[in-house]
Amino acid sequence: MTDFGKRVHPLGYVEAVPRPSQAELDEFYAREYYKAGVSATYQAEYSAEEIAQKKLRATAAIEAIAQKLATGGPTTSFFEVGSGEGFLLAEAVRRGWAAKGVDFQSAPVAKFNPEALSRFIKANPNEYLPKLLGGGKTFSVIALQNVLEHALHPDKLLQTLRGIIARDGLLLLQVPNDYSRLQKLTMDKGRIEREYWFAPPQHLNYFNVQTLSAFVAAHRFEIVDGFADFPIEMYLWGAESNYTRDKTMGSHAHRARIELDLLMSEAGIKEYLDFYRSLYRVGFGRNLIVLLRPV
Repeated sequence: MTDFGKRVHPLGYVEAVPRPSQAELDEFYAREYYKAGVSATYQAEYSAEEIAQKKLRATAAIEAIAQKLATGGPTTSFFEVGSGEGFLLAEAVRRGWAAKGVDFQSAPVAKFNPEALSRFIKANPNEYLPKLLGGGKTFSVIALQNVLEHALHPDKLLQTLRGIIARDGLLLLQVPNDYSRLQKLTMDKGRIEREYWFAPPQHLNYFNVQTLSAFVAAHRFEIVDGFADFPIEMYLWGAESNYTRDKTMGSHAHRARIELDLLMSEAGIKEYLDFYRSLYRVGFGRNLIVLLRPV
């Protein structure tokens, strides 16, 4: 799984090809993904500020969901596919929701959010989801953070989720913002020399604001809210802060992202969310987060 090219899906998003087998992907995520140095998303250790920022992002996501829910509290059933280290799952538990999450490995949850471990199911999500679908259970909220870009069959995944979400439920979907207008301009201006975001087999599908909108609409979901996260790629426009040319600048850009994110949150979670909603509308932000409702 090393010699990959790319193609454009009929809905506009970019796919890595050739597609690996599901067995190859399952082996990769079950054994390799959380090891140090494999993924930039997950690390073995975090600073206190990094932990605080991860909790902040989880709080913001749950708050955005709560703002759109018809009802809340213990009647809210929450299910997360791909819980990772459990920050979002733990925040849903703190909200008093009937929360559950599933992922390949329990160790990251046990390490960073042990209070959520009792709500966590260690299983292959690709095998667990069909069981839920066959059981007829539905959820008020389903969360899918940085999972869709990894999926071998993103169309089938979204169809499956339609089958287990309540009629008036919400789907939180987060994906990296790739092949964005900002990335294209940095390439056109010569500020980057390669498409550093193209990283199969970890990422097989690449979405931006426009292609994500087309993708979810094709699967009969409407976007009821959208926000982004910190636009770290803006640092590529500085000669001395361009972390693709000078790898030593990567840690500085990351630290600035953490510190500035925490500073902005001091204005209040509503103001924080509104700022990132504005970034989503102009297509900036390293990740895009949308709240979807089935139609």
